[in-house]
Amino acid sequence: MSTQGSDFGLFQTAVMLEDQVHDRTKELEAALRENEKINRALHRAQEQMQREIEQRKKAYEALEHEKEEQKILIAKLEQAMNQLVQTEKLASLGSLVAGVAHELNTPLGIAVTVSSSLKAMVDNLLAQVDTGTLRKQTLLDVLAQCREAGILLDKNLQRAANLIGTFKQVAVDQTSVQRRRFDLRQAIDEVLTTLHPKLKHTAHRLEVAVAPGIMLDSYPGPIEQIITNFITNSLLHGFEGIDSGTIRIEAKTNADHATLSYSDNGQGMSEAVAKRAFDPFFTTKLGKGSSGLGLYIVYNMATSVLGGSISLSSTPGQGTRFDLSLPLTAPLASH
Repeated sequence: MSTQGSDFGLFQTAVMLEDQVHDRTKELEAALRENEKINRALHRAQEQMQREIEQRKKAYEALEHEKEEQKILIAKLEQAMNQLVQTEKLASLGSLVAGVAHELNTPLGIAVTVSSSLKAMVDNLLAQVDTGTLRKQTLLDVLAQCREAGILLDKNLQRAANLIGTFKQVAVDQTSVQRRRFDLRQAIDEVLTTLHPKLKHTAHRLEVAVAPGIMLDSYPGPIEQIITNFITNSLLHGFEGIDSGTIRIEAKTNADHATLSYSDNGQGMSEAVAKRAFDPFFTTKLGKGSSGLGLYIVYNMATSVLGGSISLSSTPGQGTRFDLSLPLTAPLASH
């Protein structure tokens, strides 16, 4: 009985172990299936990640390519901007050329007329000498007329020479950005002489309160260009619809700076327009011949070339004022 009981116990143990092995095997098979499922999911995730990496790599390469294209585009835009600015400067100089040429017509026309009259008088005098009919009084009259003609010729040719000399200096200053020591009042007078044709056919008044003797070691060309742009801006915008206005230019010095102020009593600017006045291509005359570069050029010349600063104050109906703070000795700058 004890032997049979022992065998039965072993049998039960074996059955129990078999059941445990079976259960464990099922657990292991389930674990293997779960592991395979995880591996497949991981593989899919790796493939997805690889695809995303490739996509991001392509996107990065596309972004880098776009950045390079943008750099090229920005360089082209800067080049185009510089060309437009130079064109605007040359257009301003061309306007001065036309004005000076028109102004020269009067003295040169008078000189030509006097010269022709003088030649006719001399020819008539020689004819009387040849025929022996010359009288003393006739000779005295002709000599008096020749004297008057000479004075008239000298006056008008001197006027033409001064105009040409002034324009030549202004043109050289504006085109070469030449640095030199100069009197601020003299530079202002020179550019105002070339701008006279723009103003003489208007009823606008120009007041200059700049004392002689304010000496600058700087660039007169940009200062002349700034004044030219200011006056052009007043005539085109400030005095629109105004028959008789006043432009005032004044200057004072303190320590190592000169303050040059320009103002007109025109229609002024709104706050929104004043905030954008120095922006490139901003103009209230879009499509009417205005490039919108005038005050942009002014700002860059005042700050970059002359090493100063510029401020604008304006109120609608009460005019516009620009104040430039300019060092008496301009910093060395690359142009």
